[in-house]
Amino acid sequence: MNPELTLPLAFLTGVLGAFHCLGMCSGLAGGYFVCRGSGVGAVLSYHGARILVYGVLGTAGALAGRVLVQQGILGKGQGLLMMLAGLVIVLLGLSRIRPLASWSNQRAGPTQPPPAHREVAFGIAPPRPDPWLAALAGAGNGLVPCGLTVTIAIAAAATADPVRAGLLMLVFGLGTLPTMALVSLFGAAIGRHAQGWFATLAGISVVVLGLWTLYQGWVFFDIIRGLSN
Repeated sequence: MNPELTLPLAFLTGVLGAFHCLGMCSGLAGGYFVCRGSGVGAVLSYHGARILVYGVLGTAGALAGRVLVQQGILGKGQGLLMMLAGLVIVLLGLSRIRPLASWSNQRAGPTQPPPAHREVAFGIAPPRPDPWLAALAGAGNGLVPCGLTVTIAIAAAATADPVRAGLLMLVFGLGTLPTMALVSLFGAAIGRHAQGWFATLAGISVVVLGLWTLYQGWVFFDIIRGLSN
C-alpha cells in the first residue's frame, strides 16, 4: 500500500530533491541571471512563476484524472520548449562575449568619447533586470520536463482533488525554492561583477549550460517520439 503524499512530505521532497533539479534546470535558473542582470525581485518573479506553473499543472492533472506532462503531444512540446530554452541561453551567453567590440574600444585611444553604456573588456554589462521577463522565463522553466516533478505530479493527480493536487505541487515547488533561488542569485552576482576575462569565461560557461540544456531537450523529445510510435 502506497503512503499518501502529504503537504509536509511534498515540501521535504522538494528540499531534498532540489539538487536533482539543478541537473535539469541549472542552465536556465543560473544562466538566465548571468546575462539578464540581478535583483531579488527578478529572482522571486522567476521562481514564483515557476512554482505557480507547478500548481496549475497539479490542478489540471487532478481535473483530467491523469498527469498532463511527459506524454503525447504535450511531452513533445516540452522537449521542443527545452531545446528552445537552451538556444536562448546560448544566445544570451554569446551576447556576453564581445572581444571584437572591446578590442576596437581599446585601439580607439583616450581621445575617443566614452561609450553611452558601461562596457568591460571582453564583455558587456547586463541590462537592468525585468521582473516580467523573469516571470516569463520562470514559467517556461516550470514546463521543463523533470522526472522528480513528474513523480510528484502523478501522486498529486491521483488524489482526484484539484485543490489538494494544486497545493501539493505548490508546496513541492516551495521546497525547491531555497536551492534554486541561490543558484539564480549566484548567477546574478557573476553577471553583475564579471569584468575582463572573467566576463568572457562567464559568457562561455553560459553557452555550455545552454548547449547542455539543448541536448537534454533533444534527448527527451527523441524518447517521447519513440514512445509515440
